[in-house]
Amino acid sequence: MRSWPILALVPVAIFHFIAHQVYPADPVFANKLVSASLQFAGGILVLWSVNDNLGLFRSQSLKSAFIGWLKDFPRAREPIFAYSSTCEGADVTSASVSTVIEIPNTMEGRVAEIDRKLAEVQTLLAQEVQAIRGKIEEVKSESNKQIAATSTEVTTLAERLEHAAVGNFKLLSLGVALVFWGSVTSVFA
Repeated sequence: MRSWPILALVPVAIFHFIAHQVYPADPVFANKLVSASLQFAGGILVLWSVNDNLGLFRSQSLKSAFIGWLKDFPRAREPIFAYSSTCEGADVTSASVSTVIEIPNTMEGRVAEIDRKLAEVQTLLAQEVQAIRGKIEEVKSESNKQIAATSTEVTTLAERLEHAAVGNFKLLSLGVALVFWGSVTSVFA
């Protein structure tokens, strides 16, 4: 069945033969009737294929494209008024508060104060490291989602491109064959 466009021409030849049998006294009219019918059918098949390709890539049909073209014609319109308003937001960041303690005069007191400040810095540093790791995980998760979505989109696009390039070729070739047949028939009418 891969050669269906050629096999589809057999009913066309039968239609042509029947037209000559129905109008045996006027073969010119029979040829003109067949020519017009074949050109119309071929044009419809080509438009059908173009419509299918539009649906693949633009997610629209010839009908919606035609309606869009009609809507683009200039016509009298009511004026459009635009209003705007502003909203200000605040950027909230984390802050830490430290208390100042009087520095002791003794060596042990100074060492204890340094140990306290070191523990405070270590706590803040651990919090910052944990926050940064959380942000890294968020970015990693988001990038993985975007990679997966892009991969799916690329696969879908490749399938659509293959269908447009190869899938409708037979339908287009049948439509063009009908148009050619109709054109040749009209010349010999």
